[in-house]
Amino acid sequence: MAEMCEWPRLEHRPAFIVHPQTDSPLHLFLLQCNRPGAGKLRYVSESFVPGLSYPSRAHELWALVVQSFSGWEARVNQAATAAGLSPVSAWALVQLDPDNPISQKELAARLHCNPSTVVDPTDRLEVNGLAIRRPNPTDRRVNVLVVTPRGRQVREELIERLFEPPAAFRRLPASEQTRFRDVMLAAVTGTHAPSPARRTTPKAVSSSRSPARRRPA
Repeated sequence: MAEMCEWPRLEHRPAFIVHPQTDSPLHLFLLQCNRPGAGKLRYVSESFVPGLSYPSRAHELWALVVQSFSGWEARVNQAATAAGLSPVSAWALVQLDPDNPISQKELAARLHCNPSTVVDPTDRLEVNGLAIRRPNPTDRRVNVLVVTPRGRQVREELIERLFEPPAAFRRLPASEQTRFRDVMLAAVTGTHAPSPARRTTPKAVSSSRSPARRRPA
């Protein structure tokens, strides 16, 4: 059966925004946020969308995020190959919590598939000894997918390969990593990013005693 799952969907892909010259993701992010006006996308390559223009900084930032997805599928393919799995089966294993077994229907919802299309990936996981089907203790009419000890190990290796931060991220100071994370988290969740703490300078303490006036001679 052909694997038709939409693995992994756009909203699940990490956004690697890297400056083409400095190789610093946050540097590029801040450049786009602080640059006034609108016009042609300066930092999005012509090979991405030739002549692409944007009406706002938000449009430009989103285009940069989309462009940063280019290496994600290659990373998934490499991690899956190292595990001896297809990309869909590898991503299905990542979506299985070893401590909380779920049904194939629930897995299909996570993978944005029809339930019938997860049969083949889960069959492959079972053949490879990474997961097994067992009756749900609370409803024996439904089978749940239980990750085996070997499956847990392979899953941890997949997660390590997939979500290892790029060198450009690791080189950022901790304060910039925190700022970048807060801004991206706010964009994903629709909340407001916390404002950076403002430094307060102590006010000069004024003396309550006025300077003595010299009496005229």
